Amino acid sequence: MTDKQMKIHLLILLFALFCLDGYAQKDTLSFLHITDSHVMFNLENYNKDIVHHREYTRDYKEANNRFRQFMESTPLQTGADMIIATGDMIDFYDAETAGGNVLAYQIEQFARFLGQFDYPLYMTLGNHDVFSYNWGKGRVVPNQLKTGAARASWIRTFDCFRDGTYYSRIYQIGETTYRLIFLDNAYYQFKKAENVVNPYIDKPQLHWLKAELNASQEDVEIILMHVPFTEQSAFPESNNELYAALTAVPSVRLILAGHYHKGAIMPFPVAEGNEMIQVGTDALVAGAEKWRLIRLTEKEILVSSMGTKESERTISVK
Repeated sequence: MTDKQMKIHLLILLFALFCLDGYAQKDTLSFLHITDSHVMFNLENYNKDIVHHREYTRDYKEANNRFRQFMESTPLQTGADMIIATGDMIDFYDAETAGGNVLAYQIEQFARFLGQFDYPLYMTLGNHDVFSYNWGKGRVVPNQLKTGAARASWIRTFDCFRDGTYYSRIYQIGETTYRLIFLDNAYYQFKKAENVVNPYIDKPQLHWLKAELNASQEDVEIILMHVPFTEQSAFPESNNELYAALTAVPSVRLILAGHYHKGAIMPFPVAEGNEMIQVGTDALVAGAEKWRLIRLTEKEILVSSMGTKESERTISVK
């Protein structure tokens, strides 16, 4: 290698190190939290009673337009680095057709729809993302009997699920390490006799979660999931294993969730006298302004009011 080539290689290496150091020293990571968009595609192929119920009884007729309005304006206006959607992106996995058969492909149609917007998106699954719809006794009858097939389709279709429907991502902001943990608590249809208090994750995911929570004593954990905790799930007699796992460590600071289509904020005590804040965001299907901006800095997490950049809650991480 000549001296000139050596100098060029050194310059490239120094530039790369500068870029990496610049990323490591990023002072803020911001993302938009959305949930419950309930988009639907090719409805002319499905049972007209199911379609009428979802479009008019549930008032989801404008779901796709509201998602589009959000994507075409809010990410650019807020300057967010990425979007995180906590479930019920689509309204159903498959449903009964006009001819009495069953038709899926909502996940693939959603992927094509998202292809119009060039913006980083991470997701968790919600109950509707694995729902199957039938029509019976004058109403929509949802079931989760094809949850396995639905999850497989999400994994095949979206890169964020390449390691499965629960996963984590780590971000370094100054001297603070944030671990974002994306859970799959989409399955929630239990019989009363089973005595399961939602939100629920299965044993393999629970063991994985505990390993993530204990992977480092230095990081700050943020939990992303669809079905949030309620007061009932926090009662000791509920024996909710997910709640017990999250409150056993002092470093879980924030939970972002959806499901109930409202913007409730609830604090829960965790180990060592700390507190984790659960933040719900209203459903995007109800309006393109139903979003929150979350900003992660070295010393605090800033959670905006819905539809604005103004902070509603500040959470210290130091």
